[in-house]
Amino acid sequence: MSGDQVKEPTEAANAFAILGDFRAKSPAAAPVVTKEIEQDISRVAKDNGFHSREAKPETSAAKTKRFNAAEPKKQLNLKIPVPMHDRYYRMAEERGIQVLHQLLGDALDALEEKEAKAAENKE
Repeated sequence: MSGDQVKEPTEAANAFAILGDFRAKSPAAAPVVTKEIEQDISRVAKDNGFHSREAKPETSAAKTKRFNAAEPKKQLNLKIPVPMHDRYYRMAEERGIQVLHQLLGDALDALEEKEAKAAENKE
């Protein structure tokens, strides 16, 4: 094909044209599961180590429950060394802090106070 010839656009196939033959299955086509069948399924699953897909209440208290205050929040992600991370969580636990941003707020307040005292001493 040379550069001065124009290719005519072709018509795209209509993907929905074949859906006219679509029919929903009748309710009778659905499998009938009786209590006896459900019990058999449960027994076979239990015998073979399968677990239920139903959610179970969480029993582990690995994380301390945190409370969320009503004021607006913004996300702050920091990558810190593991010892500093461990120290942060240890300090929060020792102080009974349940919302981790409180510890950061306390640290910032202490730093501002220290800088204000240093500025007073220079004058």
